Amino acid sequence: MKTIVITLVFMNALLFGCSSSSPDQMSRQQRIEANPQWNGKKFQNIDPTPDPSIGEMGTMFWDLIFKKPKGGTTDTPLPAERLDLARWPKDRDLQFAWLGHTTYLFEVEGKWVLTDPMFSKSAGPIDLFSPKRYSDLPISAEQLPHIDVVLITHNHYDHLDKASIQALIPKTDHFIAPLAVGSLMLEWGVPPEKITELEWWQTKQIDNLTITSAPAQHFSSRSLFDRNETLWTSYGIRGKNNNIFLSGDTGWHKELYEIGERLGPFDLTIFEMGAYGKYRGWKEIHLTPEEAVKAHQAVKGKVTVPSHWGTFDLAFFRWEEPIERFVVAADLAGISYLTPKIGERINPGHDGGNQRWWRPFIKKNK
Repeated sequence: MKTIVITLVFMNALLFGCSSSSPDQMSRQQRIEANPQWNGKKFQNIDPTPDPSIGEMGTMFWDLIFKKPKGGTTDTPLPAERLDLARWPKDRDLQFAWLGHTTYLFEVEGKWVLTDPMFSKSAGPIDLFSPKRYSDLPISAEQLPHIDVVLITHNHYDHLDKASIQALIPKTDHFIAPLAVGSLMLEWGVPPEKITELEWWQTKQIDNLTITSAPAQHFSSRSLFDRNETLWTSYGIRGKNNNIFLSGDTGWHKELYEIGERLGPFDLTIFEMGAYGKYRGWKEIHLTPEEAVKAHQAVKGKVTVPSHWGTFDLAFFRWEEPIERFVVAADLAGISYLTPKIGERINPGHDGGNQRWWRPFIKKNK
């Protein structure tokens, strides 16, 4: 019973789991209370999403613990190309590498941008009961270059990892996070002058890069008792010559069209599509692979990269299902997309990202 209770606490957090950089708590609270998404008790989506009932949550957690289908992870780790930054070309306006899950290392017009850094072996508060990484890491946090900007989309354990954040503190200039997330980062030792909390449609200028927080349809929590106490977000990253969209965790929502109008068109989009499911209150806050294709079109993207797969077992399907469904949907829609190997350097339109590299491992892990 104790094991089940601990698992319930974790899975709730994981699956359902600002222009000013002032760390002052009163200032933060005032901003929270004035935020349009704050209903007086918690943050909410523009179109409020249903919270599952206790009975529905119980059914879902029971299925997660006792009815998981086989093949949610690979028998052996998915391989990763060792990331050697010394061999990256120096004359590229945009290049990036997928480090697994939703962690991406971008070099954009001379700036290093890291998204949702997750370098730990498990994604959760208690290692024994948390989803384990089933792909290799191409690089450690300590081996990364000096980072100009770390972007955090929300506070779930698979996106906001304490050990990874603490390892990055000495080598990162700016941490940008949604409103109210900064208080946790302060507790972990991030200096207040390095933290910027953004509300939707607010921006932060980092030299030649403009970082804009934009709506997403998701939720936040790190336990059963703090649901939606912090905001969640997507991001636009605009330079002089490049425009990138990072979806964060999100379900389908009509504001995607507004994002396209206000911030697009985008040269590159990153859309999550690996934690969808049938359960009430869950299917509304994650994209299916087919919805990820539709969302890419809605924000006026040119090239897209599927994300949030191939790293942690977070749902009720075989590990390869999301990417296989995605390539079918993308081909039917006639959109341009990349499927990078973990750790592969990508220069969009020029180098990498065009192989079905995962398919040999499907047969090996039947």
